[in-house]
Amino acid sequence: MLKKYLIGYNVVLFLAWSLFFAWQITHGFVIDKISITILNIAQVAALLEILHSKLGWVKSPVFTTALQISSRVFVLFWLNVIPSEHQILLFGISGITIVSIAWSITEMVRYSYYTFSLLNKEIKFLTFLRYTLFIVLYPLGITGEGMIMASVLKWNNYDFSLINIIIFIVILSYLPFFPKLYGYMWQQRKKKF
Repeated sequence: MLKKYLIGYNVVLFLAWSLFFAWQITHGFVIDKISITILNIAQVAALLEILHSKLGWVKSPVFTTALQISSRVFVLFWLNVIPSEHQILLFGISGITIVSIAWSITEMVRYSYYTFSLLNKEIKFLTFLRYTLFIVLYPLGITGEGMIMASVLKWNNYDFSLINIIIFIVILSYLPFFPKLYGYMWQQRKKKF
């Protein structure tokens, strides 16, 4: 029963991320009512992964899982609040575009990899993607997340409000946690290959 649940969970999340990515590609990487709804469903459903880890249903460490998911949910909150026109651009590209690409590709590969793993089928190319794409997509996603949070600071006129102080602390927290999480992913890659 647990295996069926986990397979279903991974398939649903793969489909949600695929739908979100397809919508973003076809609608110019903007956050509109449909894309934010799909993104909210996909990211909030990911909170279950913390529970899955805590209950021992999956091998992922609880702290690492909670850290990665909570940072995304924090960014997701701001995507729901901040108007798109207030987004900071880097070389004409918004943080929304960057996280849409990084998060979507990462999650489509990850959830499909987990689904096939639960079915005891290894697709070598998918395994390669799962343990290689992070090299580029993880720093890319962090960049997009940082841009979105910096956009919140800009939206609030860079004042010393409690919200901006919290945002600033979260941005600073990436400094110690990014190397730890990135290093963990490299360790996973080394174990696999």
